[in-house]
Amino acid sequence: MSMARAREAPLYEEPAAPHLGALNGSHCASRVPPCRLRGRLLRVARFPAILAVLVLGACRTEDLLGRGVLVVGLESSPANLDPRFAADAASSRIDQLLHRGLFAKDGSGEVTPDLVERWTMPDPVTYEFRIREGVRFAGGRPLGPEDVLYTFRSLLDPSLGSPLRGAYRNVLAVDCPDPRSVRFRLNGPNASFLVSLDVGIVPGGGGAEGAAAAAPSVPAGAGPFRLLSWNLGYEVRLGVNPDYSGKPARLQELRFRIIPDNTVRILELRKGTVHLVQNDFQPEVLPMLEREGCFRILKGPGTTYSYLGFNLKDPVLRCREVRHAIAHAIDRRAIIDHLLGGLAVPATGVLSPMHWAYEPGVKQYAYDPERAKALLEAAGFPDPDGDGPATRFSLTCKTSQNDLRRRIVEAIQGQLAAVGIEIKIRSYEWGTFFSDIRKQNFQLYTLSWVGVSDPEIYSYLFSSESVPPEGANRGYYENPQVDALLREAGSVSDRSARKELYGRLQKILAEDLPYVSLWYGMNVAVMDGRIRGFELRPNGDLDSLKDVWIE
Repeated sequence: MSMARAREAPLYEEPAAPHLGALNGSHCASRVPPCRLRGRLLRVARFPAILAVLVLGACRTEDLLGRGVLVVGLESSPANLDPRFAADAASSRIDQLLHRGLFAKDGSGEVTPDLVERWTMPDPVTYEFRIREGVRFAGGRPLGPEDVLYTFRSLLDPSLGSPLRGAYRNVLAVDCPDPRSVRFRLNGPNASFLVSLDVGIVPGGGGAEGAAAAAPSVPAGAGPFRLLSWNLGYEVRLGVNPDYSGKPARLQELRFRIIPDNTVRILELRKGTVHLVQNDFQPEVLPMLEREGCFRILKGPGTTYSYLGFNLKDPVLRCREVRHAIAHAIDRRAIIDHLLGGLAVPATGVLSPMHWAYEPGVKQYAYDPERAKALLEAAGFPDPDGDGPATRFSLTCKTSQNDLRRRIVEAIQGQLAAVGIEIKIRSYEWGTFFSDIRKQNFQLYTLSWVGVSDPEIYSYLFSSESVPPEGANRGYYENPQVDALLREAGSVSDRSARKELYGRLQKILAEDLPYVSLWYGMNVAVMDGRIRGFELRPNGDLDSLKDVWIE
């Protein structure tokens, strides 16, 4: 099974808001524009910290961009720059610039060969890949089949503890049949196997690089950039990899600044100390940035899927009627319109309508508080005092400390209170929050899946065999019918047959409701007007940074 480089993130491009965006782009011709606040303050007046940022003048500092140094502002720090451990979006996106896999995804999410020159299938469960010659890791060491062998054998080794191990559970063996090839033997046909082979290849026997003593060891990669330094929680610096065998990057250096505070991140953008921010800002800031005319702004639809997750071992939440009631009690459209600036569309499942396997005919949960109350009554949770203040039961919902994400959960809290469900909010720093979710230490939580490209992700999320650490079935969902459909869909190569099977699967999941689908976020990138060549990806990836140049 393959999760196809889908990564989880704190809800909003990384925790609960959308990838900001719509459908077009605007441009700014000035080289170092004197950004001035214009127009009325509109609803941003409700957010004094953000208002203060927009009123401040743009005090430009050292012009790094003019020297070919591009600074990208990120909300959360990468957890690990070893691609075998990249389970969060920030890590995965930087890894794509440092490392290369056997296969990659193009701008539309389709799989294309990368380190693979050609491949054959002697039988339905055997793949033989010929590895390209002339590829080198940063530092000059040649990349060969033995490095591919090392990477995948280590991924399969339980002692390594890779969170990606479950994606390769049907790999029986990996070997090198000749000096230029690698062979995989599977325990059965797997239609998604090639999609799973985008994990970055690392050098066998080590080969770490990086100048920051405080950072974990990072294996050398064969991508367009190499690691210069990693100051944990503050900055990751990448330089051009002179040993890269593809088209060389046109930037001299990439810096990823970790700025958890939304207000500070926008201030740095306005000052010119950050040159590009994608999605990591409050929606209410975007109209003002657009009116200033100082930035180049790109907008586009996204596939990032935000959801409310349940612990199905909880004595209350294991009742399906309760989960249905919660879904009917959440007014997603109101949250999208009033908190997300309209920059999202309601979701019906993990796959977006842009995906070939999307099933439109699933059960949907319109906002209906009265229906929610009736379901709770039928489930044995009567209202103790009619329209009084007493609640039917209490639940705890975990989220990150981001202000917007907390406001989103507060909105859900208020909507559920209207039907008699008390929600206690617990917000944590991202690392602590994500650790709790991975340890299944929650009742409710909000998160997003980023980078979904293959429907086999359903196995990673909902197979009974994917309970951590083997996968991401953190809610303990179990349905034998779902398991059978997942096995069958994973072994069928014909796309139309797979679509039919995954359509049936989506309908079952919409009835069982292990997640409440919230929305598909949209994408927005705000950047200095001199930046050219950056392209939005529906999944929010940053791989197009390798093609960026400064005008």
